Amino acid sequence: MLIGQSPQIMIAKRMIREIAKTNENAIIVGEVGSGRKFVGLEIQHRSKQKNKPFVVVNCTAVGDTITEADLFGEKVEGPRGVERKVGLLEQAKRGILFLDHVDELAPEFQQKFVNILKEKKFPKPGTKTFVEADFRVFASTTDEDLLKADNFRSDLLFELNKFTVHVPPLRTRRQDIPNLFTNFLEQYCEEFNHEIPPVPAEIFESLMEYDWRGNVLELKNTVRNLILMSPEGELSIEYLPFEVKKHPFEFLDGQDLPDAVGEVERYLIKKSLRRFAGNQSKAARALNVSEAALRYKMKKYGLSRKAF
Repeated sequence: MLIGQSPQIMIAKRMIREIAKTNENAIIVGEVGSGRKFVGLEIQHRSKQKNKPFVVVNCTAVGDTITEADLFGEKVEGPRGVERKVGLLEQAKRGILFLDHVDELAPEFQQKFVNILKEKKFPKPGTKTFVEADFRVFASTTDEDLLKADNFRSDLLFELNKFTVHVPPLRTRRQDIPNLFTNFLEQYCEEFNHEIPPVPAEIFESLMEYDWRGNVLELKNTVRNLILMSPEGELSIEYLPFEVKKHPFEFLDGQDLPDAVGEVERYLIKKSLRRFAGNQSKAARALNVSEAALRYKMKKYGLSRKAF
């Protein structure tokens, strides 16, 4: 299941539960590494397709390394004469067809999928008969603007976009990082037959400060790296696979008092906003200033609420 209790992830969880009750197609939107495929699997796990196939098609490769024969099947020469190779679409029978990076699907294949989804069938290669398209389609994309794109067929979007799930990036739900970290730590310690080690506070501080452009996948790889590289016993901050930000106070030497005060204010405001996932009311209360004063200083120091 999705890990976390942030408002953003709770919305995604609610969407997953509701979509699983239906038999409709869906589009899953999220950044690289945010867990789009995991969301698709979570919907399937809760749906009547729970024990059925989950077939992934990388749309960037369709028409290249993934051919029409791969999708629809073909007749091939086998040891017992002419045999039929079952394509990916038929492999998804009664289950889920997951179209990853659907925004990269070539125009000619967009047309083919429109026909398949409208007619609920596709031609069996080498025959005049049809195969029933008895599967749900989950399409994933990193393109937040796909629903408004001019280069993507609107009729295909109509067939796919019965529901839309937005998977939030990790940097907008920092409060979930400790739970995710603990889950991955336990998972990899079990896999590598390690005792669960103590975690220094400075590691958690660094994890909370980092921007996580690779999202949950990057955090997962970071935990794996920590466990494998740290010596037995306590995890070591030196094995974090990113540069640990130094405390800004270390750079105050040589600055005049107004500049130094500004550095301190900016640091404390950023830390408080990250602590409360961008909630200005809570951050202001923690800093013991008014919301108006906080907003003024955020503008002064170029801090945007969307960054938290």
